[in-house]
Amino acid sequence: MELGQLETFLMIAREKSFSRAAERLFRTQPAISLALKRLEEELGEVLVDRTTKGGTLTNAGQTLLPLALRMLDLRQQITDTFGTLKGLQQGRLSIGANESMSEFLLPRMLLDYQQAHPDIKLKAYRLSSEHIPAEIAEHRLDVGFVSYDPLQPELRSEVVFRDHMVLVVPPDHRLAGRRVIDLKVLGEETFIAHNSLTPTRASITDLFARNGVPLRITMELGTLSTMQDFVAQGAGLAIMPRMTVAPAIAAGRLVEVPVRQLKLEKLIRMVYRREEALSHAARAFIQLVHSSDFTPLAFPARVNTTRRSRP
Repeated sequence: MELGQLETFLMIAREKSFSRAAERLFRTQPAISLALKRLEEELGEVLVDRTTKGGTLTNAGQTLLPLALRMLDLRQQITDTFGTLKGLQQGRLSIGANESMSEFLLPRMLLDYQQAHPDIKLKAYRLSSEHIPAEIAEHRLDVGFVSYDPLQPELRSEVVFRDHMVLVVPPDHRLAGRRVIDLKVLGEETFIAHNSLTPTRASITDLFARNGVPLRITMELGTLSTMQDFVAQGAGLAIMPRMTVAPAIAAGRLVEVPVRQLKLEKLIRMVYRREEALSHAARAFIQLVHSSDFTPLAFPARVNTTRRSRP
């Protein structure tokens, strides 16, 4: 059964004439008659009484009438729904990012996207970087941000933000006024570190070891924000991604001290499925990221992010 046959049947029922139905549908009368005949053959019932002048519906035709209307209404709903999805008048977008990205850079992206497409429902999750590519590949996330290339053939990965690691100290620290220092000076200091054993932390440990400088970590904390608070209170120094400490530096809570040997770049990659599997909402977000020069918000944002464990 074809929707075109049901459409022909409904036009005949409405116009009560084969010729007028043909005019309305811009078809010939023989084509109208053939379409109705094929529909009747498929259903095994006569739908229109051809012995009457007005093309009266039979009992079978009366039974089919509301069902045919529902079928064509459903087709229109499908057309309208996908039209609004394409026009970004409705839809959903799910994004996953690690802690530093979700708290210090993603909020700017979400705010700009929401302003451009207020009808799209946004969901942002804070996840461990190692889990994000799998969440995207399994369609539980549309877009993700990580600091490494997942190297999965079904996913695209591109660098969208370049950050670097910096040393931060409290404003009253003895090193706060120095223009640049040597790494060996830090052998006398105590450090605060994140309790996640990331590749970046391993690179910092290796840097100190290669230069023969002891790295004395006396405190490990669970969030970047808490680390900043403890550094500001003089509990120790920290080496952190610059985008995460930029607001605190601008506010005068922390001071960045350049270190000659500290040249660790931290790349932020946007990861998403191959283009044919993307929703219109996801494509619009990716285009927004491509066309904008995002910088961290001037405050530690907490908007629209939900921490989620791996399903």
